[in-house]
Amino acid sequence: MNLSSPLLALAACATLLGAAPLTCVAETTSLPPSFTDPAVEKAVLQANAEMIAAANRLDMDRFFSFIVDTDRGMIVQNGTIFRTRRNAYEAVKRGLRGVVKVDRRLDNPQVTVISPESAILVSDGSLAAVLEDGREMKSRFAVSLVWVRRDGRWMVLHGHYSMPAARP
Repeated sequence: MNLSSPLLALAACATLLGAAPLTCVAETTSLPPSFTDPAVEKAVLQANAEMIAAANRLDMDRFFSFIVDTDRGMIVQNGTIFRTRRNAYEAVKRGLRGVVKVDRRLDNPQVTVISPESAILVSDGSLAAVLEDGREMKSRFAVSLVWVRRDGRWMVLHGHYSMPAARP
């Protein structure tokens, strides 16, 4: 099995995943009050944590229930655009073949509230996975997610994920 295939699929998944955040650090000194709405920040972090929990259980149906179904280039991963939710779902399912455990963590997630109905979550983080044959993979990533409230639920409208270049 090519290790890069599951890692790339996990990367696509991590675009939307992050990890269950422990705290949210927001720049409050230079932003208008509407950009620091604690209730919206808390709700976005909670929805993100629930989505991550589903992904870490490898429950991709539940995970993708947090993603808006659109054909507007919803996910960008290392220069590749997944134009639809279905394309992203299929890529993640393919890439998770042979993966038995996933653990994602966000480092210092920051939420910027755009309006009462939208926010951006930005963070860097780590991803660890265990394959069926016992091999382990680890990676760092950066993620930005645009969250919107749809019918009372916080959902991801757009995600952008990248892995840092390998260091010599």
